[in-house]
Amino acid sequence: MWFLNRYYNPDDESTIGVPTFAVSGFVGFEGPLQNMAKMGTSSRVAAAIVVVLGFVLSLAVVCNGGKTSSFVRKVEKTVDMPLDSDVFKVPPGYNAPQQVHITQGDQLGKAVIVSWVTVEEPGSNTVLYWSAYSKKQKSEGKVTTYEFYNYTSGYIHHTTIRNLKFNTKYYYVVGIGHTERQFWFITPPEVGPDVPYTFGLIGDLGQSFDSNKTLTHYELNPQKGQAVLFVGDLSYADNYPNHDNVRWDTWGRFTERSVAYQPWIWTAGNHEIDFAPEIGETKPFKPYTHRYHVPYKASGSTAPFWYSIKRASAYIIVLSSYSAYGKYTPQYKWLEQELPKVNRSETPWLIVLMHSPWYNSYNYHYMEGETMRVMYEPWFVKYKVDVVFAGHVHAYERSERISNVAYNIVNGICIPVKDQSAPVYITIGDGGNLEGLATNMTEPQPAYSAYREASFGHATFDIKNRTHAYYGWHRNQDGYAVTADSMWKLGSIAQWGLSGLDNMTKMGVVRLASSTSASSIVAIVAVLGLVLNLAVVCNGGITSTFVRTIKYSADMPLDSDVFQVPPGHNAPQQVHITQGDHQGNAVIVSWITADEPGYSGVIYWSADSKNQTAEGVVTTYTFYNYTSGYIHHCTIGNLSFNTTYYYVVGIGNTERQFWFTTPPEVGPDVPYTFGLIGDLGQTFDSNRTLTHYELNPLKGQTVLYLGDLSYANDYPYHDNVRWDTWGRFTERSAAYQPWIWSAGNHEIDFAPELGETIPFKPYTHRYYVPYNASGSTAPFWYSIKRASAYIIVLASYSAYGKYTPQNRWIEEELPKVNRSETPWLIVLMHSPWYNSYTTHYMEGETMRVMYEPLFVKYKVDVVFAGHVHAYERSYRISNVAYNIVNGICIPVKNQSAPVYITIGDGGNIEGLATNMTEPQPAYSSFREASFGHATFDIKNRTHAYYGWHPNQDGYAVTADSIRPYFAIVLLNKFPNVSANKRKMKNTSSLLSLDSWVLRVLCKTWPRWVLLPGKQQPLL
Repeated sequence: MWFLNRYYNPDDESTIGVPTFAVSGFVGFEGPLQNMAKMGTSSRVAAAIVVVLGFVLSLAVVCNGGKTSSFVRKVEKTVDMPLDSDVFKVPPGYNAPQQVHITQGDQLGKAVIVSWVTVEEPGSNTVLYWSAYSKKQKSEGKVTTYEFYNYTSGYIHHTTIRNLKFNTKYYYVVGIGHTERQFWFITPPEVGPDVPYTFGLIGDLGQSFDSNKTLTHYELNPQKGQAVLFVGDLSYADNYPNHDNVRWDTWGRFTERSVAYQPWIWTAGNHEIDFAPEIGETKPFKPYTHRYHVPYKASGSTAPFWYSIKRASAYIIVLSSYSAYGKYTPQYKWLEQELPKVNRSETPWLIVLMHSPWYNSYNYHYMEGETMRVMYEPWFVKYKVDVVFAGHVHAYERSERISNVAYNIVNGICIPVKDQSAPVYITIGDGGNLEGLATNMTEPQPAYSAYREASFGHATFDIKNRTHAYYGWHRNQDGYAVTADSMWKLGSIAQWGLSGLDNMTKMGVVRLASSTSASSIVAIVAVLGLVLNLAVVCNGGITSTFVRTIKYSADMPLDSDVFQVPPGHNAPQQVHITQGDHQGNAVIVSWITADEPGYSGVIYWSADSKNQTAEGVVTTYTFYNYTSGYIHHCTIGNLSFNTTYYYVVGIGNTERQFWFTTPPEVGPDVPYTFGLIGDLGQTFDSNRTLTHYELNPLKGQTVLYLGDLSYANDYPYHDNVRWDTWGRFTERSAAYQPWIWSAGNHEIDFAPELGETIPFKPYTHRYYVPYNASGSTAPFWYSIKRASAYIIVLASYSAYGKYTPQNRWIEEELPKVNRSETPWLIVLMHSPWYNSYTTHYMEGETMRVMYEPLFVKYKVDVVFAGHVHAYERSYRISNVAYNIVNGICIPVKNQSAPVYITIGDGGNIEGLATNMTEPQPAYSSFREASFGHATFDIKNRTHAYYGWHPNQDGYAVTADSIRPYFAIVLLNKFPNVSANKRKMKNTSSLLSLDSWVLRVLCKTWPRWVLLPGKQQPLL
């Protein structure tokens, strides 16, 4: 297949004669236009025909799929080669280097990372290298080892050879001092726009007999690459018992015959995660990161899972499908800055590598890439990425140039469409691994799929110049020179430069149909969505008429009394507590001492018990030019339920005493009240919110905190002094009742410009949570039981894609919830999924598409979030029917779905979010831009009272609420709508029900009673 680059300038005479559109066998329209002109057809009429033809062809994206290969591979079981296979042979000689592999060592291509393993002893880290035109030189490296369960690795060496000359053959020797082995490589040509270069493409290789055929097929291909772009899933060691890391060694020896001679550019797949908490292995990617180094720092990345290189005329971006990629995360911030750096006049070919494909029409791993697609696809279209290579699905597929970026939650436009600014997506996860081929395909073949075939193989991408590249896929059953699927590709500088109607506008055709036909097509899609989801689209909820006085939210000065340091030598400060186990029988007490570590123990007692002592731990951290105080954490366990305990910290220096009350024993009808606060910060408005909450007669017994604590990262250099002031400010509440913590984007504290590249460093040192008690492996996602509630905390800014630790945990956690014991299932997160403010609009989409089906399946009652600095409550809605091709993507009523409530209105320095989307979307029930807090008062297994309290109200006034126990009265007393209206108007005792009851009688969509598990309508 020929690729033509889409950044081509049509006024450049050097490209005359190049077809403007040649993907998938279609030719450009210049020839037909000229022919029609010769036949006497006016240019305007001819152009009109082109427009109509263009729209007809565009409709084909929706109606007609591409080609499914008629080739039928002989069905054979894919079997891994035995350990004594010759391809796994250990090289002879004492401490002989093995598993030798190279990859690019800088961004430009003038360096190479040489890696190898020695077994008997570390040996030398030196690489001796030379070319035909240079003397022998030495480069020194480093050695590392790792342990995984019952396996200990050999000595893994990594040495970077720098300052190499372009387009030069170098020889190199490793194993100096013991058994020496010699190899060679050729550096790439100097970076430039017309530099030809060929890449090989392999994915999901494994170490089966089919894997060997794939690698042999690639090596013997006369058109094989000068470097391999490897799209993830290397050894498949994790498929063996206890993730047998011996299979990492065998894979390294198996691939050495290629990767020791030409660089393989690495992408991490799901089989590199090697996350195995069942055998005590909880650090993702441990074997992979020890064995396979990449030049990530050269491109400003802070982790080896996302990075970029230049090679010849290509700019290659590697992304991580299994690291965090949501907004504000390190990968997101890196890619946001990286794409604008690409100079297409220097490297016209922009290639992206990832593991999980975004467009896949096989039933295997179907839609697993959606969560990442909704995050980054708009950027791929904006920056005109040429081609995206992925693996994961064990088969082959190539897409048309399509995009799906028009969706905005409410418009119903969510079907992939032809887009000449979009990449071609190619899945090449067909290396031959133990898991075998993916043979089941979705039918009919979707329109976005141009070609697919379930066979093992490899591919080549042969760049000819700045405008043309030839792509070919080679199945293993073919002869080495036979291409089963191919295309000539125009890259981003060889298309018209504008898409569709914009080009026709330049050609003088705009009057014909650019404003009618295109809008008609969109209108048809929109009308269809409206018909299918009429009640959801037509009727919005209430936007509060209350208008808050617009004032700047100013932080309180450092000398404010709420920040006062307690008197006395080494007096404990920033005291706070949280639940310390899963059931509520333990409390974690945390505090800071400034002068010296002091004692980390806590003395505690109740009215019915003697003094007891619990021992804790102390830690510190540094952040840029700040050094923390001594941070203490002490867990008090084996407490009695529903008991008031007193506790003392600071023993041996200045002692301070506090108290807390444990929750009642877990049970289905246990009443309990939670307070809800989010995005608090430390402004004067923050102080009003906290005061308002403390003085509320209905305040909670525990606070569910929805993320964004101190906002220290909003200060110069992420001033961590503001973590200290926030801790002292909130102590008046958090020292006496547990605050259940969720991490927000302001807790990430990722500041590579300051040398601070460990996300969440201050937060994780200061705020401990009982994550281990629920089987979590990180403090950002966990669960607790409290009274009749099961509370799940999720992380909006940690990895949550399929196979990641958080994903595995939530998939195992939700089935554990026993609704007969804890009928109320509550989820906390920071970034809301349903938000109708323009601030942070749709930021939660990437997580929603991943987990919303689980929330509906397990009937989550309510989801509380923050992030948006305002208040909003949704109806019970879901958006889980979408399957890429059906166009069903508008939120609909769903009694099994949660209510989504945003409470990011604590009062922080960034102020209120006042701009709302209009009209108010149908999923939004009530919204108001005010600071405040909320309460969730569980009465029994069937009823709970929820209320939101803006700061402007008196402490007992509720501005928005769901009152299900009154709603039951309405169900029993008013059997029909007209009677309801009359009775409502004449019943003064029901005036406190607020205007939402009147609205629900007038709308086709009733409000739903908050009943756990199965929901009941009001009317």
